[in-house]
Amino acid sequence: MLGAMCGICGVFGSIDPHRGAEIVRQMASCMRHRGPDDEGFYTDPPAFLGFRRLSIIDLATGHQPLANEDESVWIAFNGEIYNHLELRAEMEKKGHRYRTRTDTETIVHLYEQEGPLFARRLNGMFAIALWDAKRRRLVLVRDRLGVKPLYYARLAGGGLAFASEIKALRRCPGVDTRIDFSALDSYLALQYVPGPGTIHRGIQKLPPGHVLTATASGDLHVEPFWRLQPEDPPLTFEAAGEQFMALFEDAVRMRLMSDVPLGAFLSGGLDSAMVVAAMAKAMDRPVKTFSIGFEGDGWYSELPYATEVAEQFKTEHHTLTVKAPDMRTLLPQVAEQLDEPLADVAAIPTYLLSRFAREHVTVALTGEGADELFAGYDHYALEWLLERGGWVSTPIFRAFRRPARALRAGRTRKAIIAAGMDQPERFVYMRSVIPTSARRALLRADVRSEIPRSHLVARMQRHFGEDSAGLNAVLRADVQEWLPDDLLMKVDKMTMLASLEARVPFLDYRIVELVSGFPPSWKYRNGRSKVLLKSVAESILSPVIVYRPKHGFMPPVREWLRGSLRSFVEEHLLDPASLSREWIEPAGARDLVRRYFAGDDGLYLAVWELLCLEVWLRTLPATEVARS
Repeated sequence: MLGAMCGICGVFGSIDPHRGAEIVRQMASCMRHRGPDDEGFYTDPPAFLGFRRLSIIDLATGHQPLANEDESVWIAFNGEIYNHLELRAEMEKKGHRYRTRTDTETIVHLYEQEGPLFARRLNGMFAIALWDAKRRRLVLVRDRLGVKPLYYARLAGGGLAFASEIKALRRCPGVDTRIDFSALDSYLALQYVPGPGTIHRGIQKLPPGHVLTATASGDLHVEPFWRLQPEDPPLTFEAAGEQFMALFEDAVRMRLMSDVPLGAFLSGGLDSAMVVAAMAKAMDRPVKTFSIGFEGDGWYSELPYATEVAEQFKTEHHTLTVKAPDMRTLLPQVAEQLDEPLADVAAIPTYLLSRFAREHVTVALTGEGADELFAGYDHYALEWLLERGGWVSTPIFRAFRRPARALRAGRTRKAIIAAGMDQPERFVYMRSVIPTSARRALLRADVRSEIPRSHLVARMQRHFGEDSAGLNAVLRADVQEWLPDDLLMKVDKMTMLASLEARVPFLDYRIVELVSGFPPSWKYRNGRSKVLLKSVAESILSPVIVYRPKHGFMPPVREWLRGSLRSFVEEHLLDPASLSREWIEPAGARDLVRRYFAGDDGLYLAVWELLCLEVWLRTLPATEVARS
């Protein structure tokens, strides 16, 4: 039936056959954590495909790379296709003969029928590589929302390499791994590197919802097979709730297919509780749920709320309370797996939870995506205010006390400054950890001289215009920027490091298209977020779970940085021989760290960013740290 979580890789070009096969084996070997159960390779110069498998369903016959009947089309596939049985019936009617029960084989036959844009028919999460031997072309495809990663690089002297992880591409001779200065600046602003670029000049992310076609003659073409087109909303709020719940329960049900143990991450928040509720309704056995909390201030543990949800739905509940973890070991391990700088503080608890859950299950459903669809974050309050009040002056904030309070005291001043900006500039400003002026002071002069001043704002322009503005435009931008390049990247890398598969029912593309078309007032109203989602949840969950303030998956990073991690920070960021000095002014980094240790608490995320950058640099081979 369904495929497998795994790692795919390959090389395409004029390469000695023995050398090409060996390179791909090396690429696959460094992704063993993505697929500890099996490996496979296929060679048909100029195409070389590699595969690592974590078996989920069809454990006996799911070996890849896999071919069609006459072996003219070969595939390496990472993901799950949830509507493959329906597609399989269609393919069999058209005369295709199956040798396995896998969804992988359906993809091959669908490509034969419909060509490179076949993925328009798929509902699932996927990164796909297809070698069409007759047409001598390579086709790479990434799912609509970017749940699964897929990177590619042009090779010096011609050719192409691709992989599920950047570290595999670093094994390929001829890949330009120099640091991209604009990507570094983007990271310092946003905590992640936005696609389609990466931290390396020569490595690209295949954008979500896109297909890449490369031919033996050297042509390369990238085009979308899907764009987010919001549906017209239902006529009433009540009808919208019913339609959403029907789709959501169907999305959860589709994601329950598995021949291995399956469970759910349960934080105790609304989103994961909704997933567990739908699972409990669809399953004939108790749901296995997994929660994690940190010792210390009770704010860092949501375990009591998770326990309440687990008791309501009679789940088989597992909890883990983490003391001060061994961050000196954990941070480098996480940084190496993330492949490029990512300062999302939830990466570490996500990995710890994944590792814990993997002791019991191989698949876990998660609640990612609900905040970006239903306006679950504080900063969305500003867009709601602007749509109603124009310039957000102090009197207007007084008139809208409740929504203004939702921004929290620390954000209110920032919001007033942002209110006078154009929407793309405001989008970047509200999400920036280190503002533009501070970043330019932090970067070395020769580095910042090569970075266009408004490169991030220019990138965000594509999301906003006369026909796309306001809260819904910001939400759609987050779905296409923040989600694939931070949240989903983090979830994929951290779960795969634990050899665990994560499934995200809120990001079924049918739900995304439906909810994106809802009016803003169905998402945010008078200081209340997730209006429609909470409305439908009222009949399912207790009010405590539905209406408690958003928490976030937060470890005690502030306490770590000033406590158990202080010497680690000093060793990495105050060391005159730090690797990041090639790009970051040492005096600027030292000043920022010392101000934080002196009590400037608002700088903790900036310190965390610099620490994650330095730790990541130290995971690289020495030959790849060079700037030029």
